[in-house]
Amino acid sequence: MLLSVRPRFAESILAGAKRAEIRRLRPAVRPGTPVIIYATRPLAAVVGTARIDHVCHGTPSTLWTEYSSQMGVTQQEFDRYLHGLSTAYLLILTDVDRLTYPLTLEDMRETAAFQPPRSYRYLDRNAIRALVNGHQGGGHLLSLLHSPNVDK
Repeated sequence: MLLSVRPRFAESILAGAKRAEIRRLRPAVRPGTPVIIYATRPLAAVVGTARIDHVCHGTPSTLWTEYSSQMGVTQQEFDRYLHGLSTAYLLILTDVDRLTYPLTLEDMRETAAFQPPRSYRYLDRNAIRALVNGHQGGGHLLSLLHSPNVDK
């Protein structure tokens, strides 16, 4: 799963302060699914990896009560993002790892016709190989290919 997040939130995830990523729709992911963290503009780069520990769902108020310390957002930001929804989802992340060499949007566009997702996108093995082709930080991302939850 390639997950697009704002640079501020990407940094919070990589620093360990944000373990719960808020989503309006439930992604079809299982525990153990590898996550590639893409920080949106102005950074525009893959900056790290993680794994899905589990996915929580519930009313926004229940999720806020139980997980607010792990979300890395203010209650006002949380309420604004989920306004009007009766159910929200949290991707609980584990095994977070910062890339030594971020993979920039320009790097990825040199080897593949890459368009970053607005929220998230699923990648198969071939897509991951195409994105990291020859990049000095590619080894870490290619190690994700050994995960049982990456489609062939």
